[in-house]
Amino acid sequence: MSQGPAPWWSRRRCRIRSQWPTSLPGIRFCARGTLTYQAPAHIRANGTASARAAARLALDKLGRGITQDHRPEQLDTAQENLTLAAAHWHTTEDAPGLWLKARITLMLTEQDAGRAQRFQDALRDVTLQLEQEQERRDLFRQAVFNTPDTTRMWWLERHLDQLETLDWGDFNEKILPLVGAADDIQSKAERIARTVLYVWEKLGNDPGQHARFTTTVRTVAEQMGWTDAPWAASDDPATTDAPGSSGDTGTSDPLAGTGAGR
Repeated sequence: MSQGPAPWWSRRRCRIRSQWPTSLPGIRFCARGTLTYQAPAHIRANGTASARAAARLALDKLGRGITQDHRPEQLDTAQENLTLAAAHWHTTEDAPGLWLKARITLMLTEQDAGRAQRFQDALRDVTLQLEQEQERRDLFRQAVFNTPDTTRMWWLERHLDQLETLDWGDFNEKILPLVGAADDIQSKAERIARTVLYVWEKLGNDPGQHARFTTTVRTVAEQMGWTDAPWAASDDPATTDAPGSSGDTGTSDPLAGTGAGR
């Protein structure tokens, strides 16, 4: 392959009028300018029209590849990139030996410029709306979900007309986890209280189960060294007389024996 085009007398020139796509569907750049080219012998052998068609196709591929990556409002940037790519002699891989250069001016028709402006206006409105929604959510999160106490006050205010039937279970399960500092003392206390309530409901009304559970808890506390635990005095006969309790004449509870051994 030669290192450049042949002398000037073998070159051809033609006017270019074309439309190349923008990155916005339905809106195109109008391309106007001059194409200068030199075709190799095997292309010229098919006639002048074939040489011109090969050059125009090569320029069209180059131009489309550049403009389709630019939005309508990026007209100046697309123009500069096209100038850098096409203003000097170059050849293409698709047509070896075909040299070309072009001076092309890009523009938008009045109709396409109007469409592009309407698109930009709509895009700006949607973007503004989304930003406002995000700011509203951020402010709401900061005002309501900043601390557990703030969230509880908000929950109460929303249910002032139904305080008697207010379900704190829904709040604890669905709302409180959204609070950034949900691991506060009251939340911990509520979780522990729910656990104790669950255990107490499992014990039911069986005095023996209550006595065995109480004895087990006392033994664990003693093994942990919590001898200063504020145990309430047990005057309930069921606590001392129930099967499995420390007062039972039968087999002693294993955990109770462990506590005594300690």
